[in-house]
Amino acid sequence: MRYPSAWWKHQALAALKDHWLTALLIALVVNLPTLLVQGIATVTGNDLTGRIQTALLAAVTESGTVDTEKMLTGIAAIQENSGVWAMQGLNVLAWLLTPCLTLGMTAWLLGRLRKQEDPGFTAVFSRVRLFWKAIGLRLYVMLRVILFMLPGVALSAASLLPLWLSDTSSRIAVLSAANTSMGLMSAASIATVALGVVGALRYALADMVQADHTGLGPIRSAKESKRLTQGKRGQIFLLYLSFLFWYFLELMGANLLIASLGSIPSLMFQLLASLAISVYLSGSVCAFYLGCRREETPGAGETEEEGDGVTAKEEEYWIENDEK
Repeated sequence: MRYPSAWWKHQALAALKDHWLTALLIALVVNLPTLLVQGIATVTGNDLTGRIQTALLAAVTESGTVDTEKMLTGIAAIQENSGVWAMQGLNVLAWLLTPCLTLGMTAWLLGRLRKQEDPGFTAVFSRVRLFWKAIGLRLYVMLRVILFMLPGVALSAASLLPLWLSDTSSRIAVLSAANTSMGLMSAASIATVALGVVGALRYALADMVQADHTGLGPIRSAKESKRLTQGKRGQIFLLYLSFLFWYFLELMGANLLIASLGSIPSLMFQLLASLAISVYLSGSVCAFYLGCRREETPGAGETEEEGDGVTAKEEEYWIENDEK
């Protein structure tokens, strides 16, 4: 199966035709917990990142040096602020709610691609029963990606060896070792990012597998994604890469609006555009997933069963390969 990214994007657009309003509502529900927490943190001034940045800027003196005592005082004030930690608790809660809602949106997109009846925006809650499985899948994938990045992390640590082994009595030797370490650190950082991308692509279809086959556990769903993407990760990477143009247009549109109409219209445009692009991207990846399934089970999609939209031929395939 060697189709260009435009093929999967075309399938997603065809499936979303006349369903964009529902799609945007579903995407909004998926992102609503995170958006609410961010909004509350901004309004109350309890955003942790903002507070740390403020404390660091306040510690910078007029001469450009950092007042260490003032910086530590500001950080201590943040640690003693209960509102900041309450927001971190809400962030964790939002993170816990998002995975099962994402599976609901994925299941809805798969239904549109299979031309099933549209259940409406309430479909976003159709996978709430997979609450713990969805969290387990997210954590397992994160762990596997981190493990995949470990060689790059080890290279980053090894890049400091020239500094540790340099002759500290010679300034020239130290500077040479520092330059060598910086070069090695840059190469190690690139390697770490590359390994992380490759690791993430291995599990790019895990949400689709979990949403489509609700009886599978997190580990089995991740392993099935790894199997389905074998030899196709370059295609998935190009599919994701093809959406950079849309994100660039979103950024340009937001900048134009903030210059002409102000920040509020710009933020509204950015929200709607990001939701639309996320739906478009997820729909395209779902189309790619169905393409992988049809490749393995020819004729899949001809006779759909009730429930999760899994076809009889697909179910037979899963039973036959359950122990693999």
